[in-house]
Amino acid sequence: MSDKLKVIFTAIFISLFAINIYAASADLSEKYLTKATEAFEQDDIDNAYKYINAALKLQKSDGVNAQVTYLAQTIYSIKLESMLTKYDELVFIDISENLNSYPEIANARIKKLIKQVEASQESKKEVLEQQRFNQQKQMMEMQAGAMEKQAEAMEKNAEIAKQSAEIARQSAENSAKQTEVLSSTMKDMSDAFNKNADETKKSRQLIALSIVGIALLVLIIVIMIILLIRRSMKNQQMAQEQVAQAFRFLAESQNTTNKLMLGGVTDIYGANPTLRIAGSSSTWSGTAALPSLDFSPEDEDEIKKLAVKCEEIGTQIDQVTGRKNNSKNVSEIVYKLSMQLGLSQGMSLLNFCAAMIYDAGFLGLDEELLKTEVLNEEQKKVMKEHVKIAEKYLDFVPKKYWSVFEDAALKHHENMDGSGYPQGLKGEEIPQIARLIRVAETYVSMSSRRQYRETMDKETAINKLKEQPNFYDSEVVDALDQII
Repeated sequence: MSDKLKVIFTAIFISLFAINIYAASADLSEKYLTKATEAFEQDDIDNAYKYINAALKLQKSDGVNAQVTYLAQTIYSIKLESMLTKYDELVFIDISENLNSYPEIANARIKKLIKQVEASQESKKEVLEQQRFNQQKQMMEMQAGAMEKQAEAMEKNAEIAKQSAEIARQSAENSAKQTEVLSSTMKDMSDAFNKNADETKKSRQLIALSIVGIALLVLIIVIMIILLIRRSMKNQQMAQEQVAQAFRFLAESQNTTNKLMLGGVTDIYGANPTLRIAGSSSTWSGTAALPSLDFSPEDEDEIKKLAVKCEEIGTQIDQVTGRKNNSKNVSEIVYKLSMQLGLSQGMSLLNFCAAMIYDAGFLGLDEELLKTEVLNEEQKKVMKEHVKIAEKYLDFVPKKYWSVFEDAALKHHENMDGSGYPQGLKGEEIPQIARLIRVAETYVSMSSRRQYRETMDKETAINKLKEQPNFYDSEVVDALDQII
């Protein structure tokens, strides 16, 4: 009986201990959830992320409750959205592992953001790989060009050496001819002297004339010899200079070749590389929807072809909304604003395309609703849904440009003070393309005739925009004032 009591007491003790552990775990999970909520409300997303993961870990064995799941989904979505502009590989790996551990928090939005982050990084890798390939190709072309120049230099030097040898041979022949002429002349002089000596007896006058003639002849011969010697020396000097020039040219060619072969010409790697990922030249604060790359001519051709498709869809949007040329007018102003604010030509063209179809979501709404002049609250709510359904009309957009078009369609009704929709973003949280469209669309609307009001002149419209910095980016409005 005593043994049975021991067993019963032991079982009761273990049960009470387990209950205490479970209660402590539940209390600790509740504390982590509270800390995560407080950090989230203070916009401290990093600590909110840490605390919600701790709460998830404590609840994993017994199942994650709905409150923790909802908060985790919200925090994870914000972390992933930040990855689109500032990628952190360690944080992304941690998020991916946590989603595998807690699959219940991986909703459609989070899965989509995961794919966008992966696509963005894949695009960057492709750009870097292409840049490395172009650099290697350029170096090989430079090396091939250097080798070709070296071969040309060697061929030219061989030709110069051949010419020098020919000059030396001609000089030797000239010297032999000069010696022969001198010998012959001396012999003639000797013969003439002997002959004159024999004739001296006949006539002293003839002798005197002979002596003068001989003296003149000798003088002429000496002059000729001097001229021949000078000419020979000049030819030899020219030959020596040509040989020296040949060697100097060879040395210069060899130095240039060595620099190219050894990577001495390094402008493409130096302080001002020509092949690099370049940021926007604009001082416009805010986070760009995409890294502002230097677009290649091929990229710009691709964007121009994309613009043709965007123009077709823009025309359809204007037809269903009854706003004649609205897409064209808004996109042209967005392009001019992009250039005025210092964005590159390629980025400005991309913004032009996105602004052409930012209202693509209207294609999914009832045309009768779009033609209604006065909307009730329910109709207004339905109308606001157009920003969320636009993406199904953007499937033709290349993956590498997708985020710009999505930001344009989803966030062009966000306000600088956070009072807009659908996400209530504020200030620099709003992508550049969305802020550009917000200003351009409102200006076009103010300066266009509508059924419910008259048009405004340009100055009045600009002043209206300036009076509402809580809605519109002041820098964009100032840029609009300069281009209008």
